[in-house]
Amino acid sequence: MIAVRPLWLACLLIVPSAARPQQIAQSGYADVAPAAAPDDGPLRITVLVDNTAADSRLTPAWGFAALIEHGGRTLLFDAGGDPRVLLANADSLGIDLRRVDAVAVSHAHGDHTNGLQGLVQRGVRVPLYALPEFASAVQNRFGDAFTVREAGPGDELLAGVLTTGTMEDPGVGIPEQSLVIPTDSGLVVITGCAHQGIVAIVRRALELHGGPVRLVVGGFHLGAKSDAEVRAIIAELRDLGVRSVGATHCTGEEAVAAFAAAYGADFVPVGVGRVLVLWG
Repeated sequence: MIAVRPLWLACLLIVPSAARPQQIAQSGYADVAPAAAPDDGPLRITVLVDNTAADSRLTPAWGFAALIEHGGRTLLFDAGGDPRVLLANADSLGIDLRRVDAVAVSHAHGDHTNGLQGLVQRGVRVPLYALPEFASAVQNRFGDAFTVREAGPGDELLAGVLTTGTMEDPGVGIPEQSLVIPTDSGLVVITGCAHQGIVAIVRRALELHGGPVRLVVGGFHLGAKSDAEVRAIIAELRDLGVRSVGATHCTGEEAVAAFAAAYGADFVPVGVGRVLVLWG
């Protein structure tokens, strides 16, 4: 287990995904996850789909999905690539996806959108936030299952959960949005694949909401980058004041290892079943 600095014990816990609250271990982990956040409780991020598993009961699969509980509301960010995996992992964790208040899709790739069919099967009928570039495609695919709403820079998807709006690297041509959640101790940034560059995403978050950046978590899309390029990206994030990172999904194994080495105790292990609980 990766320890968390004593300074973070009161504000960031990395916990396994069982159901009943127990006392917090000195390492910053809890034996099992605390109960869902009340209206004034912590920000809670539960990874439902990822390439690796933090919980042996769950199924890893290529893709990403995270359940975000904040201010008494719940948002599903991306849905993974297989509805069976999304539903099975949620069921194993005792999560009823019918209680989500809204859904947001980072970009149109199947490993982030195909799992939406699982929500349709469960009868979920909620707003779905997509970028203007692919909102109509989502509407055409899923019909009336969701009320598709276009998301723009700085829009609030739920109270306290905002979007970067469309970001796109011209050389890649994939429009994508990331989430930004301001907290008392800084911004939490959640990415899908970061096709437009993780540094650019952090810069956009800072432009929209100001710093510091407390945590950046999600796919960083660095598998094709050289060691030197990854080191340069880590240095840029450090210069931007990013305090902690949880690199996963499409980041690439070597890049994840580089982030873990560079950030040490401030590297956040992810994987399906991981629950991050942040106070303040």
